[in-house]
Amino acid sequence: MQSNRVLNLAMCMVVVLLSGLVFTSKAWSGLILDAGVKGIYEDNINGSPSDADKKGDFYTVLSASVGGYTKATDTTYLFLRGDAANYLYSKYDDLNATIAGISAGVYKELGDVLSAQIALKGKIKDFKGGPRDSNAYGGTFELKQQITRKFWIKEGYEYEKNDADSNLFSYKGHSVGIWSGYMINPQTMLNLGYSYLTRKYEDASNFRTKSHTVSVGAAREIIKKVYVNIGYDRQFNDSNVPDTDYKNNIYTIGVTYSF
Repeated sequence: MQSNRVLNLAMCMVVVLLSGLVFTSKAWSGLILDAGVKGIYEDNINGSPSDADKKGDFYTVLSASVGGYTKATDTTYLFLRGDAANYLYSKYDDLNATIAGISAGVYKELGDVLSAQIALKGKIKDFKGGPRDSNAYGGTFELKQQITRKFWIKEGYEYEKNDADSNLFSYKGHSVGIWSGYMINPQTMLNLGYSYLTRKYEDASNFRTKSHTVSVGAAREIIKKVYVNIGYDRQFNDSNVPDTDYKNNIYTIGVTYSF
């Protein structure tokens, strides 16, 4: 099972890399190319309900996306993107993972203010801790309102079906959220958001979790197309098992390149 998972992951990574060559062809109107590195610290990564038993960890995420989009009509665009990310933890190294995937969708302008986007996604997740290895698929739907030239609001929904090697890590997930951004000046953007995530696991106990996350962040362009990002997330987590609710603080800093 593990060897097949690694093979599938390798094949997916090849598709992602080959996509970069395909997307540069004249068939595509534009290129999607992003890369970044960020450091993240969580102060309750073990999900302890008691402050005394909380354990924190720092991890690094290396990520890259490559893809392309083309104009179908005057207000409609089709896009295809490949994504890959590597997670490296300082203490909980069983959470180390490589995740690669493909997404395809449609972006539609519905007027001067409103736009919509829908996409289908597929992922392969390879963890150091074998039972977490999985294939996942799902989709997203987003609405965005460009209220002014500097201020926007976005609402979104995401569904994910995660099929892991162990039922303990297999689940169906639903997430909804609302986010906003404000451009202070051409180089600086502030962000604020809220999301709600539920997961129903496929183990014998029908374990269910829910998570509320409030997030704030800022991005600053330091040189052309290169940004420094900082962020803070406050999570409130709970489940259908009594006395398992806990809170988590997440701090992020990173650098991204966006073509």
